[in-house]
Amino acid sequence: MQQKESPGVLVIVYKGIGDVLLTTPLLRALKKAIPGCRLYFLSRRPSRKILESNPRLSGVFYREDRPLRAIRAAGIDISFDFMHSSSSGLFALFSGASKRVAFAGNAARLYHNITPRVKPEVMYTAFTRLQLLEPLGIPHDGPELELYPGPANESRAAAFLAENGIGAAAPLVTMDVTSPRAHRRWPAEHFAALADGLAEKFGARVVFLWGPGELEYVRSVMALAKKPHLLCPDFDLLDLGALLKSAALHAGTSSAPMHLAVSQGTSTFIIYSPHDDPRSWSPPGTRHAWAQGDLAELPFDKVWEKLSAHMASIKGPEK
Repeated sequence: MQQKESPGVLVIVYKGIGDVLLTTPLLRALKKAIPGCRLYFLSRRPSRKILESNPRLSGVFYREDRPLRAIRAAGIDISFDFMHSSSSGLFALFSGASKRVAFAGNAARLYHNITPRVKPEVMYTAFTRLQLLEPLGIPHDGPELELYPGPANESRAAAFLAENGIGAAAPLVTMDVTSPRAHRRWPAEHFAALADGLAEKFGARVVFLWGPGELEYVRSVMALAKKPHLLCPDFDLLDLGALLKSAALHAGTSSAPMHLAVSQGTSTFIIYSPHDDPRSWSPPGTRHAWAQGDLAELPFDKVWEKLSAHMASIKGPEK
């Protein structure tokens, strides 16, 4: 059994990669408020690179491994559950934590003993998650997301940029045209035209991103473009973070790469469906902009007008 010379804290988020990143401000706040605490994270394996590179964490558990015994052995005193599910509630309940924190709703009281209500105003999701610290009197220092690419990741990104002659002379724009949800996908020909417009008007070098199972679709989008653009190599999440750090802008759908870009201080332009509130997913501030509408009907000209205005307003590739 883990010695309890320092409190053990378990954070439960086994949703998507973006959801994990949106919880990193809470990890920072906990470590600053309780410097000696042992922070643990319960998630799924797709987020492994993000979590195992985070220096604030003492350990990571994966739901696929049936980790309850290991969680109990870690000596957990406080749990934060963001999943609103019976399975996550059971992990919190049987973790041994005396303080089990989750937002009210979905039978939260069956598993947790501290259940504040979410404030009604719409706000950036990272701010919403930080509200769970309030019942414990723990302050925070803002919603900045954290991802930690290492020297090897930076070297791979730099090699790709050098091989393709991408430097300070032209802004780098990364573009994500994919989403596992059909309602978040704008027509392929529109994305191809956006890339062409960025190259023609701003001299941008556009790099199309892709993940598991997305390569052929991304190639098909690129084939619709009239100008040559670049395909991202087979980068892992940390390599991609290093690449995004060099970009002047990340543009595309509401998905994991936008949160990776935000974590590296990169400006974003996101195309949202009516089902997603931009105020929840894009950080506040002028460096992040968006267009929104029924993506099957959202006209190219409307998006291009907003994107080109945003591109003109942001700085070039130098940070």
